[in-house]
Amino acid sequence: MPIYAISHHKGGAGKTTSTVHIVGELKPDITIDLDIHEGVSVINQLRPDDKKWNVLAINNKEKLISVLRELDDQGKTVVIDCGGFDADINRVAVAVADVVIVPANDTVTEQIGLAKFDKVLAEISKQMNVELNAKIMFCKTEPNQKHFPDMEDTLKKVKHMSLLNSRLSYRRGRYGFTQSLRQGMGITEIKHGRASAAGKEVVALVKELRELVENGK
Repeated sequence: MPIYAISHHKGGAGKTTSTVHIVGELKPDITIDLDIHEGVSVINQLRPDDKKWNVLAINNKEKLISVLRELDDQGKTVVIDCGGFDADINRVAVAVADVVIVPANDTVTEQIGLAKFDKVLAEISKQMNVELNAKIMFCKTEPNQKHFPDMEDTLKKVKHMSLLNSRLSYRRGRYGFTQSLRQGMGITEIKHGRASAAGKEVVALVKELRELVENGK
């Protein structure tokens, strides 16, 4: 059962927006919403009735563990949108995930958040007796930006995160990453969206995530 967790205990990093686009392309069997704001659940209500996702909002650790055990027995593919806070329920999601995606940009506040999240990953690794390696995904960065000195400095210091090749850039206009959300859709689900620059980024991201699961990384 592949589990993809979008997690970062800093709020406003882009977890829910990223989750919607990933789910729209990946098409998991179920999406679990752990955010107290239930952003994915709300966005799902904007979708046409015949296109609604199977979204389950969960607000306690015991329920999450029970649901994941059941889904594991069924071999389902799961995407988890974690809340922007540090709590046991989010730590469970991170601990069981095959791939942990950490949306972030190159601002100072984001780098501070990543350093703190790395400590959380270290604690989970110690508790689970494993070495977690979450995947940082550039989110809300300028499409043409190639050099990220602050992130490069952070990557030298963290022990439980590495950088994905794919990113979800900050894009404006009809095919920007926020526009399709008004319809409850990921960018690759709307007409001509898959062929747009944003759509191509999502396709590349999901392809990379699937390869990570297949290769057990």
